[in-house]
Amino acid sequence: MKIDVRDNFPEVKRALAAQQAQMPFALALALTRTGQDVRVAEKSEITSVFDRPTRFTLNSLFLQPATKQKLEARVWVKDTERPDHYLLSQINGGNRPLKRFEQLLVQRGLMRSSERAVPGAAAKLDGFGNMGRGQIVKILSQLQAFNLAGSTANASSSKRSKAKRARAVYFVSTGPGTHPYGRHSWSKGRMAQTLPRGVWVRTPDAVMGSKVAPVLLFVSRATYRPRWRFTELAEATVQRVFPAHISAALAQALRTARPAGGAR
Repeated sequence: MKIDVRDNFPEVKRALAAQQAQMPFALALALTRTGQDVRVAEKSEITSVFDRPTRFTLNSLFLQPATKQKLEARVWVKDTERPDHYLLSQINGGNRPLKRFEQLLVQRGLMRSSERAVPGAAAKLDGFGNMGRGQIVKILSQLQAFNLAGSTANASSSKRSKAKRARAVYFVSTGPGTHPYGRHSWSKGRMAQTLPRGVWVRTPDAVMGSKVAPVLLFVSRATYRPRWRFTELAEATVQRVFPAHISAALAQALRTARPAGGAR
């Protein structure tokens, strides 16, 4: 959202004609203060739109102040040069891009690029409803999904690695009627799979010997409607606060202006 109001407000045009010398300073100050208000309004909107947003999301906005040389303030989301930024689909709508761990599952051939992974009953979620990084790393490791050159993150046949798998074994179900992926899967041999598509975990059970539960379920890609009305809110905030900011900034500029010909 770029805030440049020189052509939108009649008071700006009048002031430009009357106070040419002081207007660049006043405009830069008013635009920056307006941008600060826009950022505050957008941050408040985040808490309304998202359920328990993380600190990372709450701090995702940046403000580029205006200067006398560039009379334009900019408020936007950090790091959105990446087309897969998770907030862009919330602002613009469309399909949620694949997360990094989903990309690795697709590259490993375990998930389709048209699918998305959603937490299941055995997913370990934090206080914000997000899946913990530790469990994701374990899943990718056991499924041999780390594909970085020289990576040692994939599970091995070492005693330590086997001991970890004895407590929780992750495997992929490729859907009912298919054959499961991995030698640690729930179905042994060539028995057809009965579980829905996704990542499952097998854990020891005192009564049954072992039990399985879904960690990630693969669902069809969904198209999102815009949830965060970023542009509409920014424009409304500009219309509401800018007149007062330009008046105050111009008064400040006139108070602090040097006399014509320079101070003596």
